[in-house]
Amino acid sequence: MPLHILQVFAVLYTLIQPQAHSDALLTRNITVSQAGSEYRVKILARAAGTSWEIEGHECAMLKIAIDGRYDQHLFLVRGSQEAEYEFLVGPLDAGDHSLQFFWDRSWTPDLTGPPEMRVADVVPIGHSDPAQEPLLRAPIIHIRKDTVGRFSDLPLVVYWETEKAGSQSKVIYSVILSNEDGGTNTERLMARWGRTTDIEWFYEYSKNGELTEETYQAPKHKTLHFQGKHEGKHPVLYDATVNNNFLDTLEDYSQVRLRPVPVFEDLSGLTRETVMDRFPWTYSIMAQEMTREIKIEHPADPNTPAISDQRNYAYLEVCAEQRGTELYFELDTRTTARWFRSDHADPKARIERSGCFRTAVELPQGTRPEDLRRLRIQCSPAPPPEGQPPVPSPRADIREVKRLFLLGADYVPGRSILSRQINRSLKPGRSVTIEIPGTGTP
Repeated sequence: MPLHILQVFAVLYTLIQPQAHSDALLTRNITVSQAGSEYRVKILARAAGTSWEIEGHECAMLKIAIDGRYDQHLFLVRGSQEAEYEFLVGPLDAGDHSLQFFWDRSWTPDLTGPPEMRVADVVPIGHSDPAQEPLLRAPIIHIRKDTVGRFSDLPLVVYWETEKAGSQSKVIYSVILSNEDGGTNTERLMARWGRTTDIEWFYEYSKNGELTEETYQAPKHKTLHFQGKHEGKHPVLYDATVNNNFLDTLEDYSQVRLRPVPVFEDLSGLTRETVMDRFPWTYSIMAQEMTREIKIEHPADPNTPAISDQRNYAYLEVCAEQRGTELYFELDTRTTARWFRSDHADPKARIERSGCFRTAVELPQGTRPEDLRRLRIQCSPAPPPEGQPPVPSPRADIREVKRLFLLGADYVPGRSILSRQINRSLKPGRSVTIEIPGTGTP
């Protein structure tokens, strides 16, 4: 058998054996009075000597077991900074249980010291409280098998929203992953989405009396009925494609699974990237993964489409309605005599969708927020879908520029320097230019 296949088997074996290549860190006892009880567990932890951008030192991994049986992994991605991490356990039988934490060194054998951690809280989830149902149905995620040992495309945050579906209410879960190894290329991710993370809805449910309808996002972005297994009410899903679509059954799957606590988001009139703003550390993970995977251009050159350090970009949020058009964005600065384009003259890097959306414009290294002088929104004709005629009277109704910001030295989003109602209609070939104030505003 080839050596690389044996190495994969060795890694997978360590993942399902709670103590193999693992050091016991902590045990917390849980006494369950009612069978089927579930809990959200919060820990405070730090992992000195780790950084998501350094190969072999990306983060410390915790392997979590219940009564000696593997339950899930937890990735301590925030380095030496003490941070809060939350996950779900249960349902558990009545009686006494041990919640065990092990330092899993199977992916990072060169780390010299264990993470520091303490259990901050173990909170029961009320089964009789309807408000807790999105937690009781939170999906269990198996990471993609080809990411095992690679710290790639890692789920960082799971959030849920509600949506009216006729007389019913639908709960939709989405996941923010550190990147996507396939699908949209890196340069177009920045131009069309203003990020290199991947944000995907992956599971939803709605209730009709005693019946619960469950669907998920399958490969090729198909919506299929969920027919997989549950643990309690929790569906088990498997990341199955390089652009992070899922399956409800998979024979050859990764044993590494995550049980994050989903957070509620009301994104009415907001972008999905707003969730990243709520968890600003996701920007540093996004950028550091690009560095580690050698996707960053050196030296930085805003004249080329290749991405540079993501602190060189201005991040822009715009709301518009489009009919047969697509938009791209330009910025000029007080220190240069030229415009910098979001699309780098690539028609496939423009934005044709309506609603509120993000984009990013690469700027010369060292550009400061106060250097930005003008924003120009350019409207182009969108090619019609194959087999369809062009849209009559195409136009883009630009409603609002909601935010314009840069990342700080720590990758945290800075204050917005532009927020303005526009209310202009643009025909293809036309543009609107907006002056940017010289000082930032909250």
